[in-house]
Amino acid sequence: MTERRWRLTRQEWVAALASAVLFALAFPPVPLVVPAFVCLAPVALIAARAADGNAGWRVAVRTGTVFGFLGYGVALYWIAIALRLYTNLAFLAFLGALLGLGPIVGFTFGAVYAVRRLTKGPMAMVLPLVWCASELFLLYLPQIGFPWLPLGLSVAKHTLLAQAADVSGVRGLSFWIAATNGLLVDAWLVRRERRRLWTRLGAAAAIALGVAAYGWWRVATTHLLTQGDVTVVQPNIPQDEKWQQQYQSRIVGILSSLTRQGFAQQPAQLTLWPEAALPDNFLAHSDWIDTMHVLASTSHAPILFGTIDVVWQTPTHYEYYNSAMVVDGTGRVGGQPAYHKTYLVPIVERVPFVNPNWFASLKFFGGMGRGGTPQPFDFRFGRVGVLICYESIFLQRARLYRREGATFLVNITNDAWFGRSVAVYQHEAHLALRAIENRVGIVRDANTGISEYVDPLGRSHGQTGLFVPAVRTYQVQTTDVLTLYDHLGDWVGYISVVATLAMLGVAAARRRA
Repeated sequence: MTERRWRLTRQEWVAALASAVLFALAFPPVPLVVPAFVCLAPVALIAARAADGNAGWRVAVRTGTVFGFLGYGVALYWIAIALRLYTNLAFLAFLGALLGLGPIVGFTFGAVYAVRRLTKGPMAMVLPLVWCASELFLLYLPQIGFPWLPLGLSVAKHTLLAQAADVSGVRGLSFWIAATNGLLVDAWLVRRERRRLWTRLGAAAAIALGVAAYGWWRVATTHLLTQGDVTVVQPNIPQDEKWQQQYQSRIVGILSSLTRQGFAQQPAQLTLWPEAALPDNFLAHSDWIDTMHVLASTSHAPILFGTIDVVWQTPTHYEYYNSAMVVDGTGRVGGQPAYHKTYLVPIVERVPFVNPNWFASLKFFGGMGRGGTPQPFDFRFGRVGVLICYESIFLQRARLYRREGATFLVNITNDAWFGRSVAVYQHEAHLALRAIENRVGIVRDANTGISEYVDPLGRSHGQTGLFVPAVRTYQVQTTDVLTLYDHLGDWVGYISVVATLAMLGVAAARRRA
């Protein structure tokens, strides 16, 4: 009996597969915008029919689980490739991610079933509330939070459609997209009643036009303020060489040469080096300190660079951090405290839920320390917040910097381990949303690309190619406003969580009664 309960019917398999394919096509680098607005509809239709027909909650859970497993499996295949550079257990890490994400999506559609059955409400409201609550859950999972593919990311590269992020953050965009999926489900369920059918389709079109009109207005009226010139150095160091001691002198030579090339091309107020540009304990290398002193004092402008910062807790115990440091325009290192990365890549930077000291014998693997509350770096031309690597996918970090007075942000990253997979483009796309949410410019410096400047309207400028050395200087802009999202934070997500939990609580109470 148990086996039959969890075995999918042919219709459920078709729905799960259709949603999975559309979900995988919804995100960069695929330039299509339509898949996101229909990707949830097939599985949501199964859940709605089950709730309306008293078919049982397992229908929704099993179909949603298969959708999650297949959809994330295609969209996140790169995990197996990326982690292979660090461990032969890469495929197990990929499988573990899917075994976590699949059931989360399954329970999400189980909640859709329960709320629909309780309220008889339209899927245009039930689906976005529950889906956004699920996205918030993924964001705040302790030590393994992974908000890599929120639905709102699908419109990040469509400038007019993404502007509403300044009102609600990415969660509001996800709510709109999920609501459109829900309207399509509602329309299908009443397809024999022409008037009700066209009312729902018309509502979906009207909302989309409204979002686009708002975007057009924001693009036309947002006043951009020039902040200064920033140079990025993209050294293109292969991942299999980056952490090898025998290549350290070569890496420093490449960085120094490209930096001097940037000085000669165009003076700038700030120079960036990517994440872990100097791949060892920086303060233990006096030659590195001397090199940074000479470079910065030559240009009379600060250099912000990624490195490892080792902090000794006792004479025999230390913690190490993925860090950003600054050498000022006089060549002084340490004038401002180093920034320590807070959101660490699971397994690679810190293995979740275990003592990091277990990995002390593995140099800079699995046991990195977590930084505390960050502060922007202070320069004469403004305050700069630093996002290291995939911290750019955590919308609350960019908001914190903006509320602390950051006038623009920088994202230093090493995407070499992604190879040429879709992960490079998925990762980069998040910056458009961070720029719009906070109306700030963001400069991205990636070891192997993509490096770029993203303006406060989310538009990308001067993208570099992949796996080529490059030097670019960007004129950075900002705005003088705090957005509604800056003031209220992820309010759409919190409302969705409260509403979903309240309705599930009532549903559970009624079931017991």
